[in-house]
Amino acid sequence: MKMKKILIAMIVIMFVCSTLPGLVGQTENTTIFKERNYYKEDRAVIPIYTEHGLEKVPTGKGKPPATYVTITYPNDGATVSGTITITIDSNANPTIAIDGTTVGSGSSYTWDTKQYADGSHIIQASAGKAKDTATVIVNNGGGGGGDGVVRKYALVIGISDYQGTANDLQYCDDDAIDWKNILIGEDYTVTILTDTQATAANIESKLTQLLAAEDADDYVVFTYSGHGSNAPGYGSCIISTDLYYMTHGYFESFFASADSHHIYFAFDACQIGGFQGLIQTGRVGAFASNSRYSYDGDSAMKNGVFTYYQMAGWGVYNNFEEDATYAVQYMQVWASTVHVRVDPFCKDQFAGPMAP
Repeated sequence: MKMKKILIAMIVIMFVCSTLPGLVGQTENTTIFKERNYYKEDRAVIPIYTEHGLEKVPTGKGKPPATYVTITYPNDGATVSGTITITIDSNANPTIAIDGTTVGSGSSYTWDTKQYADGSHIIQASAGKAKDTATVIVNNGGGGGGDGVVRKYALVIGISDYQGTANDLQYCDDDAIDWKNILIGEDYTVTILTDTQATAANIESKLTQLLAAEDADDYVVFTYSGHGSNAPGYGSCIISTDLYYMTHGYFESFFASADSHHIYFAFDACQIGGFQGLIQTGRVGAFASNSRYSYDGDSAMKNGVFTYYQMAGWGVYNNFEEDATYAVQYMQVWASTVHVRVDPFCKDQFAGPMAP
């Protein structure tokens, strides 16, 4: 009997010793971080807002094969100056012409408008029978189109509550509230859409109002926290609370008509790198991800990780570029400590530091 008890005790000790390293390893990081943009799609047909309008696409099928060409920047009727990037959305390899002369091909062309006289000029992109044109006004002689009064506008979106429950998130609405508070402190007029307010129709309506209000003198900020996805054939999209995909091309077509020379974008979402097409001259963008996941923080952060570090950055810096760089750096440090892979980045096309 004594030997039996000794044998049992030895077995227990061996079991504890064999499991102890695993238990010790688990104490290093007990928080399970949820990928903010692990979006689950189970519909047969997806509604997608694009620069061509609303499309309904069978899941996994991508764009229809018909050739199309759309100039996404600059918009028809826009006033341009300095060096700009003409951007084209097409499923072919379009040629790009200015005033009837071919200047390039592909999805973009860097145009030095100072080489052209002030006044009206026609941009054309074409591929086979498909073509698009935009008539723009070159103005390098000053003026800028403003009214001489500096105003500040922001559209702030944060979606934690999605239609159904499978895709709900944690802190996206908190991200939006924190951005609102920061920007109100900088004298912005802030329009905020959170959770069920942020339908595709409401987002479109508020975008329309924002771009109708601003002019060349004004400051503009757009922030988004929520689900993102890479839709086959469409690239990076954000997802509204009512589960509409809204493509980067859709937003590019909206902001192509913006007059402001001082626009900041912040996206705390996954697979959001395609939205860097928004960053034209006079703009700065901060992105929680390029092609990987973004992450909700823990109960101490109460933000998305990228937004958390942006909020922290405002305690150190007073401009958008350095704040964005701070968030990129510290999200990468955070990721190394919790053993996940991230790819945040920022893009700067503004001359000098962009103050809020």
